[in-house]
Amino acid sequence: MSFSSLIALLFPHLAELEVAEVACAGNTLRLRAATRTREADCPACGNSSRHVHSRYTRQLADTPVSGRQTLIHLEVRRFFCDHTECAKRTFAEQIPGLTSPYARTTPLLRQTR
Repeated sequence: MSFSSLIALLFPHLAELEVAEVACAGNTLRLRAATRTREADCPACGNSSRHVHSRYTRQLADTPVSGRQTLIHLEVRRFFCDHTECAKRTFAEQIPGLTSPYARTTPLLRQTR
């Protein structure tokens, strides 16, 4: 079984991501991941953009695996909104079903609490 197949089996909610690394340190399982898409839609106007402004790492807590706390270190891109009439100049990409603005936990973890 390949690494990507194993990740898809254990973490189906991460299927849209490219998982680069899985590491276990003590009681914590850490996943380093990034999106596979080339573009994102502006949340204000819906315009699709490929014009990347910057990148940053976002940390999300996820459901435990085998009794270990799971943290996802997700590389997120900020995009420029090129639509001239849009009030937003930049926006951060969101991964449907995984991220929401300012959230530090995955929807799956929020459901289990």
